[in-house]
Amino acid sequence: MDVSPPSLSSYIGKATCFERDKMRPFPPFFWRAAGLTCVFFGMTFISGCGGNAVGRSMPMEAPIVRLAQPEEREMGDFAEFTGRTEAVESVEIRARVSGYLKEIKFTPGKEVAVGDVLFVIDPRPYEAEVARSEGTKATVEARLKRAVAELARAEDLRQKGVNTQADFDLAVANQAEAAATSQSTQASLDKAKLDLEFTQVTAPIAGRTSRERITVGNLVSPDTTLLTTLVSLDPIHAYFDVDERTVLEIQKRVREKRMPSAREEEIPIRLSLANEDGFPHEGVVDLVDNRIDVGTGTIQVRGRFANADRILMPGLFVRVQLPLGPPRSQLLIPERALSRQQSVYYVYVVGEDLKAERRDVTVGRQEGSQRVIEAGLTANDRIIVVGQQRVRPGMVVKEEVAAEKKPAKEPIAAEKTH
Repeated sequence: MDVSPPSLSSYIGKATCFERDKMRPFPPFFWRAAGLTCVFFGMTFISGCGGNAVGRSMPMEAPIVRLAQPEEREMGDFAEFTGRTEAVESVEIRARVSGYLKEIKFTPGKEVAVGDVLFVIDPRPYEAEVARSEGTKATVEARLKRAVAELARAEDLRQKGVNTQADFDLAVANQAEAAATSQSTQASLDKAKLDLEFTQVTAPIAGRTSRERITVGNLVSPDTTLLTTLVSLDPIHAYFDVDERTVLEIQKRVREKRMPSAREEEIPIRLSLANEDGFPHEGVVDLVDNRIDVGTGTIQVRGRFANADRILMPGLFVRVQLPLGPPRSQLLIPERALSRQQSVYYVYVVGEDLKAERRDVTVGRQEGSQRVIEAGLTANDRIIVVGQQRVRPGMVVKEEVAAEKKPAKEPIAAEKTH
């Protein structure tokens, strides 16, 4: 294949064609493109040479922000957990004797005292049994008296040498047998009286009853038929699980004498319900389990709370606040002042020159609408609490000035009409 360079004549031929094409009229799209190009270069020339008002950008106005200082407050360290309330005492009421239910003597859902009669089982069969046992007891007592008298006569005759030793031994045996029979019949009588007493089912503890599980006329079986349930209300327990990391931290603080051990003295705790702000209910820790659950990595702790006003009841979902040491000075700032970039919290601090500076902080627990700051701020710092969305590091800001309250207008006296 021939790869020799093009000859000079070919270039001359192409140039001739180009000159010939220049003589042809340009298409319409060419003139439109040329016009737009001229407008663009013209505007660039004007903005570069003449117009200060057009070419220069207006200076950005300093954003108006609201400043505040962190609040310093004496507060203790706390850990918060979720748990459930349970009754200190809970009893399933069952009958101890069989029979047909005759009467229900309590109002379901109401509180009862110790010894109050809740159910009455038909007592007539047990009354009859008591009467029969009493009759048997009387018969045996009479037989015992006769045996005692016979023994006394046999003893007298033996001393006089009238009766034999065999007669005396028989009298002794009869008296012992009558005494044993008397003891047995007394036990049967006591059992019959106890069964009669059990026909009245009473409350073993003070508390609130559930609904009746059986109605009048049904047959009640001893130890199997559930009649109702009864739970105590004051005091009440709250069970919650403490994670392993917190357990290790508490043990460290106990070793360093920064907090007492719950196994040596009562630790105060506070409780809050789902619809309550703060932790208004005060109690103490009265149980720490003896091992950590390997399945959950937690240890169960129990608190005891007074409940005289009956606000707490078994089965409630609660939040528990456990103190981790004595109170100390801590800084709090409004939650809205915090900004977050991934896992880093920061605030904007404003100096005397009103220049904003980004400051990374370590946050602690939340207290209402405020957040505890563990590190990164001092009590003298001024932080932006409103308007930080328009602020960038190094930007000069303008502090918001509180509007003066206008004096109230005096009421205009009504004109008298004639």
